[in-house]
Amino acid sequence: MRLPKTYGLNQAYLLLLAHSALASHRAEAGSEGEGRLPVPKRELEWGDANFLAISDTHGWLLGHQHATWPEPNYSGDYGDLASFVTHMREIAASKGSDLLLVDCGDHHDGSGLVSSSPSGANRADEIFHQLEFDVATIGNHELYSYEVARVVHEQAKGLGGRYLTSNVNITVPGRDGVWESVPIGERYRKFKTPQGRKVTAFGVIFDFQAHDLNLTIQSPTLMSQEPWFLETLRDAPDYFVLAGHMPVRGQGADWTPVYDAIRAQHPDVPIFIFGGHTHVRDCAQYDDRSIAVVPGRYLETATFVSSDLPGKSDSGDPLNINRRYIDANRVSYQFHTHTNHSTFDTPLGQNITSNLVHLATALNISTPLGHAPIDLYLARYPYGHRRSALTVWTNEVLPATVVDEERRGRRIIIGNTGSLRFDLFAGRFDKNDELTISPFKSRFWYTRLPASFALTLTPEMNRAGASKLLPASFNASDGRGTTVDRERMMYEDDLSVRREYDRWLADQREAYEAEYHALEGDEGARSGQVVLGRTKGLTPGYVTRDACKGKGDDIEHIPLPHSLSQPDFSQTPLEHGEEDEIIDVVVMDFALDDFMTAVHTLHPGSELSKKDFKPYAEGTSIDTLWGAYAGMKW
Repeated sequence: MRLPKTYGLNQAYLLLLAHSALASHRAEAGSEGEGRLPVPKRELEWGDANFLAISDTHGWLLGHQHATWPEPNYSGDYGDLASFVTHMREIAASKGSDLLLVDCGDHHDGSGLVSSSPSGANRADEIFHQLEFDVATIGNHELYSYEVARVVHEQAKGLGGRYLTSNVNITVPGRDGVWESVPIGERYRKFKTPQGRKVTAFGVIFDFQAHDLNLTIQSPTLMSQEPWFLETLRDAPDYFVLAGHMPVRGQGADWTPVYDAIRAQHPDVPIFIFGGHTHVRDCAQYDDRSIAVVPGRYLETATFVSSDLPGKSDSGDPLNINRRYIDANRVSYQFHTHTNHSTFDTPLGQNITSNLVHLATALNISTPLGHAPIDLYLARYPYGHRRSALTVWTNEVLPATVVDEERRGRRIIIGNTGSLRFDLFAGRFDKNDELTISPFKSRFWYTRLPASFALTLTPEMNRAGASKLLPASFNASDGRGTTVDRERMMYEDDLSVRREYDRWLADQREAYEAEYHALEGDEGARSGQVVLGRTKGLTPGYVTRDACKGKGDDIEHIPLPHSLSQPDFSQTPLEHGEEDEIIDVVVMDFALDDFMTAVHTLHPGSELSKKDFKPYAEGTSIDTLWGAYAGMKW
């Protein structure tokens, strides 16, 4: 691995250690131990126009590095993806076809690479753009902070007009010093492919209103009526490409006005739509000359779309359009590019991997914090089970790590379960894992209440369900600063996405159980284990049922158990004592609004307000608690 000349001996040594640690992770997960991963059985169906699409990477550029299934399915890092794209482009050229690469946003707020520091997020973006996309667009996680959006705007200037934000503007100083509202990227792109086909592309986000000040989002409906948009449509391309950070069907799918505006002028021109935001694999066809796909999340899937194109004597017949959800690992990549372990890596891919390791070392996210004894899951088990991450978080982690030395009496701690966003796996546990599980900066506040009353509040909060903050509260001052407001909005939006993703996984499992009748009365099922015997040794993973014809999944899997019995809020145990004793009631700041609602619902005459809360365990933030616990227990 080539090291920068500015590196000293100690820095180089640490970088090599980090590279070794990453290699160890990947070998454990199956990226190097390739025999463990299933091999695809179907070749890709190439057409005149072909696409690879990703979305919602959220900084998972190092790939999934743990051995617990289904993580090995997604063990390829971003450098592996770059090698895959390079080979796929060569295959397309040899076939006289085109391959376009599409990204649908949300690079920020996720893994340790982007959650450890603002500068880290920017440097991860620079590595991301080493792989040249043909069409890319923005996600809501690039819009919570004006500072982040401003950096994205500056980076977009160097991307050759490929970063499209058709309905997103940013206010910046103009050349004459006067502030002006301009697109963060470009409004559209018209270009010719290597095979000479004309393409018109747009980048759109849903009508997202929780953005920071000095950012403007126009609804897709209004955008589709703009004179510039209608004028851009005037000339007929060979096909349209729409990249957008929103689902392709159901709630939040705002494609209809854009699609209708195109069809009003061009009834037969193919339209290829790539969505995001929901973190699921999905597909729909709005007519027989279009396809709309969502390629999942966290660098788990590279979605391949192919289609023939109308000939000169177009009869108006339906196009042959296909999609394939490729598990993001080296085995799948090598199969589809007819390479092997020795011939797969390209200089670009190797350089990207080395840069990622360098960044991980610079951010100090690869240093082990402990060795987790067992896997803990967000939703594979119901709350209360010993393998539930929420159970361990509530009953063990919070009591052990949230400590105010000046307050040692009886207490309970109430928090949002949505502050955890990923599973925790047995084995090496480092800062990257810690931030992946919980990147939020939520802190703790306390007030004093009778124990008997305090114990009624969490059940009431769960009865009411987590609130959805109004957009107006995003920049409102509640005495805790705009950083908290921003994180609360991210938390609320993430919770909405997670609920949809959880429902998607639960539906997969329910369909599996109904089909195989394998789990009724089965002890293994009640304990949450996968029944492999009836499924011919298939590995756990996604089992996609979308709205398009044929099989979308490249590898056949069995779905993991998934429990929807998860509370919105949890409460630490209370030590035995007097029922009417006044105790400390500690609340995560994200939960304060819901807590106050519960207080006034159960006790309408209460005069308790946020002014009655004081900081608790000052300096303690939830993004550091798993690491602190690991240091104590693991």
